[in-house]
Amino acid sequence: MTLLPAARRPRTAALAMLLLAPPLYGLLGLALGMDANWDLRNYHWYNAYALLTGRLGMDMLPAQMPSFYNPLLDVPFYLLATHLPARAAGFVWGTLHGVNLSLMLLLAHATLRVGTPWQRLALAGGLAAMAGFGGGTLGLLGTTFHDNMVSLGVLGALVMVAGSLPRLIDGPAPGALARAAAAGLMAGAAMGTKNPTVIYAVGLCLAFLALPARPWRRLGLSVAFGVGVLGGLALCGGFWMAHLWVEYGNPVFPHMNQIFKSPFAALSGYVNVGFFPDSRLERLFFPFVFTFAPLKVGEVPFFDLRVLVLFLLVPVATALALLGRAFHRPPAELTEKAATRYLLTAMAVTYALWVGMFCIYRYLVPLEMLAPLAIVMAAGLLPVPRRAALLLAAALLLLVQATARPADWGRVPWSDRWVEAAVPPIEDPDGTMVLMAGYWAISHVIPAFPPRIPFVRIQSNFLQPDSVGNGYLALMQDKVAAHRGPFLMLSTIPDTPGAAKAAALLGLRVEQDDCHVIPNNLGEPLNLCSVQRTENLKR
Repeated sequence: MTLLPAARRPRTAALAMLLLAPPLYGLLGLALGMDANWDLRNYHWYNAYALLTGRLGMDMLPAQMPSFYNPLLDVPFYLLATHLPARAAGFVWGTLHGVNLSLMLLLAHATLRVGTPWQRLALAGGLAAMAGFGGGTLGLLGTTFHDNMVSLGVLGALVMVAGSLPRLIDGPAPGALARAAAAGLMAGAAMGTKNPTVIYAVGLCLAFLALPARPWRRLGLSVAFGVGVLGGLALCGGFWMAHLWVEYGNPVFPHMNQIFKSPFAALSGYVNVGFFPDSRLERLFFPFVFTFAPLKVGEVPFFDLRVLVLFLLVPVATALALLGRAFHRPPAELTEKAATRYLLTAMAVTYALWVGMFCIYRYLVPLEMLAPLAIVMAAGLLPVPRRAALLLAAALLLLVQATARPADWGRVPWSDRWVEAAVPPIEDPDGTMVLMAGYWAISHVIPAFPPRIPFVRIQSNFLQPDSVGNGYLALMQDKVAAHRGPFLMLSTIPDTPGAAKAAALLGLRVEQDDCHVIPNNLGEPLNLCSVQRTENLKR
């Protein structure tokens, strides 16, 4: 299997496409506007700042529950956006997202088995372009959600597997196992930086069992891939898991705390069930639901038929392929047989895990990228002439792309710098503590404050001042009570009354008539209010 054409001219054209796709995609990201999504304002900006400036033990919960998330992928974006003008940083970030298109080109070319070298390259290029224009993928271009960054590890693993399938199936065992482990390392690295990517690591691992190889070879490849996944997880997530274990006794804190039983969180899995289907029947046929009701699986509207088309096409094509085999009718085979079995199995397992564990569409974005190629693969299973299978695939691809409508998680016009906030002078920055309250995303302004000020969030989606069964409350109360200097309260303007109620539970009074507005370029203005002690602070 070849990742690039063998002939000189098609190979040169393929190399040009590989090099040009990422920067062109980066330019498209500039045209969409500057990312101002809720998660960026809540934790992606702050978490990188905290890691780089040593604030992990200084502040408490400024980014709410995501304060405990691995900040590794946030660091490169933060460094870009603080050292370059916003447009330059946005171009580089979007270009990195565009590497997905290059990987998809390699994957498609390695697996397609149709036409001349030029036709094969053209089809691979079209499938790669479609990978960047899905309803979720295009919406994520230039943003900090990272679902289209961890996809680089997933697609990279697939490219390594697809380009090595003959050797994986029939080659010397040591080399085959080493290649499988290397692919697993990439998938594990993606999982280490964003835990929900576990669904792809498991899907790719189990898909080796579907390869047309000897049983022990299939099992060995799966195990080797799994070992690589653990290595990648340790490499990119191990440092953070160790930090959470040392600090809180739970390596994925606060998630799965019903298992680890850390005293600093409730005995809960902390799973976001807000997007779960309403019934087992709805879960079973979920693509029919969320395709036309996207708010079932996301925060903003979008439209994309890819998952629904695959949900219908793959089982039907598989059944017809089995029927055709019984009647000696060969499949069209538009793609390499082993690659088709591997990828479709991996995607099926991944989807099953997603619908059982998350149901958040952003986590399906790598699968959305793979969907155009998977549609061609599924059409190739049909026991029909190759031309008919190609026409069906083309019609379906045209349908899904023509109807796709991208999501928009929040963009603003480009500024000189990605995050700008005007913080008023603070009288005693060395002795002041800033409290935070409300449930809105406000931590992105913290780097604009004097660096010696600690920030403590007394109200969040993880902890409230009247929480029961959450031992972290005592840590927060002790930190606030031990402070001897002045307090300030940071919140959105609409959240200020609620912030005052939360502060009252700690023996503090927010002076709502003594507030200063903090304008910023990513969202609504914030309030910075004076706070007075009304009694001995509650511990």
